[in-house]
Amino acid sequence: MSQPDPIEQDFLEALQRLVEGKPQNKTLKASAKAGKLKINAVSVAREAGRSRTLIALENCRYPKVREAVKLAQGGKKSLPTTYTQLIENLRADLASVKAERHLLETKMADHVLARRKAEVSARRDAAEASRLRKLVVEFEKVVHLPQKETVLPRLVLIRGLPGSGKSTKANGYREDGYQRFESDRFFESEDGYVFDETKLPQAHAWCLDQTRKALADGEYVVVANVFATEQDVQPYVDLGFDYQIIDATHKGKSIHQVPADVVKRTKAIWVPTEELLKKITTKSEKVVRAKVTSIHSSRKDKE
Repeated sequence: MSQPDPIEQDFLEALQRLVEGKPQNKTLKASAKAGKLKINAVSVAREAGRSRTLIALENCRYPKVREAVKLAQGGKKSLPTTYTQLIENLRADLASVKAERHLLETKMADHVLARRKAEVSARRDAAEASRLRKLVVEFEKVVHLPQKETVLPRLVLIRGLPGSGKSTKANGYREDGYQRFESDRFFESEDGYVFDETKLPQAHAWCLDQTRKALADGEYVVVANVFATEQDVQPYVDLGFDYQIIDATHKGKSIHQVPADVVKRTKAIWVPTEELLKKITTKSEKVVRAKVTSIHSSRKDKE
């Protein structure tokens, strides 16, 4: 023999207490004492400590309880015997459904409103967190100021052939609060690094655009690219910020496995840094500070 549903049992026991006029709920006790106790789905659910939607709707979870409540209300079989009773029952059911619908719509509206408030609050918190992160970065830049310099360059350009230690040097600048960009990141995906020479123009355009946005947001930026000629460097100089050029010279092996023919063509057009600086023109009205630093990385350094 199957065990009775405990929730259904709660409802039936609550109904029995209301029929006997002995409710346990504090509010219903007061109603009974005042002679105003009513037996309906709401009072039964309150006495049972359960949701009234379980017994109030036509297609509710516990139809037997709903039927028992109706019988307790009228003392007769709830099925209509005349068209008038049928219409009255239908109107009562419709009113109950409308009431439940209104209740659900109200709860849904409250939920949507609460969610929108939470989203607005989350956006504000994210904006404040971003502002504080930038403030921390600015403080870190002050703390890490070189002893011989009073101002860090806003833009650092690290140039060199594949395997020359550009990425290793760029990582050192990230510790000083710099945002790091390089065209090679354009070829990174979930499948790993996939170099496509035909997409090099897109990669360089992406890198330049990321640098421009970061500088506009007040960030300090380090860019590690090949920068073989002055045409490669000039777009970054034209951004109009103080810059520094770092010449990476470590003779290592590229971790990105750039094809040998690409490396060979790059070497053929390579312009030495001193000559490159003479060819660069500055369009900005700002005083541009350009320095050349050679990096002699250890054998353990990788790009």
